[in-house]
Amino acid sequence: MNSYSILLRNRAQAGVGHPRLLAYEIPDRLAAQALVSGIAASYREHGFNPATRMHWFQDGDSVHEIYAWPHL
Repeated sequence: MNSYSILLRNRAQAGVGHPRLLAYEIPDRLAAQALVSGIAASYREHGFNPATRMHWFQDGDSVHEIYAWPHL
């Protein structure tokens, strides 16, 4: 059985360091996907990039990508 984690990274720092771990041991892919989508949607500026399959949101001057791992 797979479990999923939710990771967050600042787009400006995508090549630097590691993404931040927000949650782990989520037992279900759909639950992980719903959490990612809900967190992104809680910000006024948000969306989904189909090319990378990642949600994003803007917080102040920073744009963040948020996604479930293993990647959905």
